[in-house]
Amino acid sequence: MTARAEPLSHHERPTLDTLISRFRSEGTAVEVNFRRLMPSATPSRGAHAIHPYPAKLLVNIPQFFLAALAPDSGSKLLDPFCGSGTVLYEAALAGLRPFGSDSNPLARLVTRAKLTPIDRELVSEELALIMQRYPLLEPDIPDVVNREYWFSDRISQTLGKLRAAILQCVSLHHRPLFDTSFSATVKRVSYADPRLSVPVRINPARSARYGAKGEEVLRRLKRLESVDVAGVFWSIVNQNSRRSRQVRESCAGSSVTIFDDARSLKLPDAAIDIAITSPPYVGAQKYIRASSLSLGWLGFTPECKLRPHERMSIGREHLGRDETWQSDGIGIPVADALLDEIAVRNVLRARIAQRYLLEMRDALAELARVMRPGAQLVLVVGPNLVAGLEFPTPAFLEQLAWRAGFATQLHLIDSIDSRGLMTKRNRTAGVIQQESVFLLTRDPINV
Repeated sequence: MTARAEPLSHHERPTLDTLISRFRSEGTAVEVNFRRLMPSATPSRGAHAIHPYPAKLLVNIPQFFLAALAPDSGSKLLDPFCGSGTVLYEAALAGLRPFGSDSNPLARLVTRAKLTPIDRELVSEELALIMQRYPLLEPDIPDVVNREYWFSDRISQTLGKLRAAILQCVSLHHRPLFDTSFSATVKRVSYADPRLSVPVRINPARSARYGAKGEEVLRRLKRLESVDVAGVFWSIVNQNSRRSRQVRESCAGSSVTIFDDARSLKLPDAAIDIAITSPPYVGAQKYIRASSLSLGWLGFTPECKLRPHERMSIGREHLGRDETWQSDGIGIPVADALLDEIAVRNVLRARIAQRYLLEMRDALAELARVMRPGAQLVLVVGPNLVAGLEFPTPAFLEQLAWRAGFATQLHLIDSIDSRGLMTKRNRTAGVIQQESVFLLTRDPINV
């Protein structure tokens, strides 16, 4: 594992070349603060706020590298773990052609909503038509896991009518915007605690545990008794319409291509010019569980089954019977020794961690296949605990990247002041407090 260099001074704002030079001369990871390296220009980037999503990548990171690497306009950028599209949206603003992948249908939807320029006048007309028609329609209520637990019957009926009206009144081009706004409405009018990414129902009996915001959470529960669901939806659509880019603002990077599996990208060899991505953490974030209410209301969970989506996720909590322990390991002695140590404490957590590394090995190999020789990869990843033991994911993924044909050009470390990562879970995983940012190059020798 690479040692860490002394942090940069508070007022120092070095260039990428300066950081690379320091890394090469000292041979240790350089500690930085991306908020100071690249203060974010938020007014022109309102689309990042169109929908909540857990563990969003700090927008300053792609902004810094896109500015520093300055890829040619029209270059193809890939984020194989695109989440809600932070990197891809920044790439589009920079005039690049964005390609992404994510196993979560909600992530793909939100990304499309960010990257699809709209006609605001037509959006207003479609919204007015929805508000006119929805009270007269039969509710279209899909399979939602434990719907009665999370929504009152009155709220479910209104959501169902709004869903039916969206299907009737909205053009295909604007569906990502309306569906994303509908999903945000679902989260707003559910009984789930808004402070948590994974749904946990608000419980008045536990108000003492809610801390300083306890009264605010309970007031939310009271407001849900009479909440104007359609009014919430109307407000969110209008907000998101203002945040979105107009059709006339379209540029070369506006259209986006999104796949559903980072291990099997439908791209030709050497097609990608630059990649920026933050892979999922092992056992630290339940993306499908966090999205479960939205996935249900959007019609992605027939028969109320989340497991098919979870099975596609790297870093998932549940494994199939066929996903057994691999006795030959992942091929990195230090990692295999740690996995054996974890297995002594908790066999299931060891299997989950090993499966994560095996699937990340496949994803990095696929990433190497689709990147041209000399192309650069920015890889953002943090360590955490597995069964109470430190799990140095950055070091393991760096070694897997080397084996796939990448070479390390720079290693940075940034502290996480506030990110939507899952809190400590039942003594097996810890809060992630820092992350490594690697700049790697697709080695022409290994092509």
